[in-house]
Amino acid sequence: MTIQDYGSIRSGSSGSLLINKGPPPPSKPTVYCELSFKCSGLRDMDVLSKSDPQLVLYIKGKEGSWMEIGRTEKVKNCLDPTFNKSIPIQFKFEKKQDLRMRIFDLDDPGQSIGMADFLGELEVSLGQVVAAKSLTKCLTHPRFKDCGNITISAIETGGSHEMATFKFEGSKLDKKDFFGKSDPYYELGRQNPDGTFTTVYRSEIIESTLNPRWKSHEIIVKRLCHNLPYQPIMFSCFDHDDDGSPDFIGYFTTTLAELRARGSDNISWGLINPRKLKKKDYQNSGVVKLVDCRIDKTYSFLDYIMGGLQLNCTIAIDFTSSNGDPQTSKSLHYIEAPEGNQYQQAWLNIGHIIQDYDSDKVFPAYGFGGALPPHGQVSFEFALNGNAEDPMCAGVSGVMEAYKMALHNVGLSGPTNCAPMIRHVSRLAVSAAQSRTAQNYYVLLILTDGQFTDIYDCIGAIVEASDYPMSIIIIGVGNADFTDMERLDADRKELQHNGRKASRDIVQFVPYNAHRQMPSTLPAAVLAELPRQVEEYYRKRRITPIHHADNVTLSPITDALTQYDE
Repeated sequence: MTIQDYGSIRSGSSGSLLINKGPPPPSKPTVYCELSFKCSGLRDMDVLSKSDPQLVLYIKGKEGSWMEIGRTEKVKNCLDPTFNKSIPIQFKFEKKQDLRMRIFDLDDPGQSIGMADFLGELEVSLGQVVAAKSLTKCLTHPRFKDCGNITISAIETGGSHEMATFKFEGSKLDKKDFFGKSDPYYELGRQNPDGTFTTVYRSEIIESTLNPRWKSHEIIVKRLCHNLPYQPIMFSCFDHDDDGSPDFIGYFTTTLAELRARGSDNISWGLINPRKLKKKDYQNSGVVKLVDCRIDKTYSFLDYIMGGLQLNCTIAIDFTSSNGDPQTSKSLHYIEAPEGNQYQQAWLNIGHIIQDYDSDKVFPAYGFGGALPPHGQVSFEFALNGNAEDPMCAGVSGVMEAYKMALHNVGLSGPTNCAPMIRHVSRLAVSAAQSRTAQNYYVLLILTDGQFTDIYDCIGAIVEASDYPMSIIIIGVGNADFTDMERLDADRKELQHNGRKASRDIVQFVPYNAHRQMPSTLPAAVLAELPRQVEEYYRKRRITPIHHADNVTLSPITDALTQYDE
């Protein structure tokens, strides 16, 4: 038998194994919500009857043009319509999705929107709508002052799902290396309609052992088996080789229903290598035991936002001397540039999105590495507005005003120590963690022109903060070498400090120069990981959105699939 590749496995009629490519990188879940609309107090544009309103929904495109994405039905003779037809829209947290709702009076069945009377409009972002769940605003019209009100309501469609958590151990695996023991890892495969198996998860490699104990891992049930409890799941075990061609050890098949039924019984399977089946006295190529298995209902980022979660963003700006004299055009803090400097552009692009998820839209804004008047004492967490007791700034523009004021009053100094700012926000997150509710999540946005001088202390602060409802976004401005900053973004290797590992990845680092030509693309890169980080924090602690507070304890596996029991 020839093993052709090592990604997914099909059991053929002769017992041979066909192996195809895998696994693909986990795709980012697509989240949709439905918008519903009602109006009150619309203007009556008809003489012998009332207006016949219809709503048209538009979204702003990349070039600033408005594109229609849906219409409601027409409601006859009504100035207070509740439209029955909702309009679906994809939710993208990392982008500012501007919406325009226009109301028209359509008198004739075949009348086009262009020929209808215009009753009023509203422009709002989708973020504002989902954060409020139900938002009421006044309609505007170029000729009339009183045009009535509109209420937009949002619900997520298909947001929550089930997450399976598994932990496996192996024993007495076949020895595949001539001079040492095997370096085993395993893959889980989802069955395709044609009988092949596509790899949907690959474990870590455990070096030099025949008795591996793999870490527990999570996978969305739909990704594992299309939510079908009796669909076969393939477990295949390999010995890793540095040359990139792993050695096949063996496989077995199971189902989610079997895992569910035996989740607490430490069920085990023998690994079968079809090439050895004809050998006398062959039993298996090792044994794999299920140590832990559970299925939890999980919630999406949008579930938490619509449940009342507030994103509390703190901004911290680098005031070290390496930025250059703010009075000169070469300085990164030069504020006379028509389009604004990189610090300003970065904050404007991020702030306008994240403010929609903070009800009071007030931001604590700090600087670090600056020399404070009157004696030039260096501070690593000073308020940009000069008020240490109340560092809050009203809105995105308020932060910009405080930043400009600080540039006139605070001298640039150093070093670039940022651990104090991380610990400052972390203390706020500790209080939120103690409440055991999904009410407040903290985001620290750091804008810096170079690597942190106290990088080791920063790693320690980040490891501590990983236990709390907090994320850190770092944007590197200018042309410095940011190699060490990439270490903080633990996409490749988890952070450790004094033997303690971070409980989750909470840092996202993005160099501004990668988006300098198109600053509008910066938010997508900066905010892409935040929804996942929020979901992961609350899921690990089994905390539901506030409006699901009666379900804080999630279902164990023995209850999760009872819908399939007869």
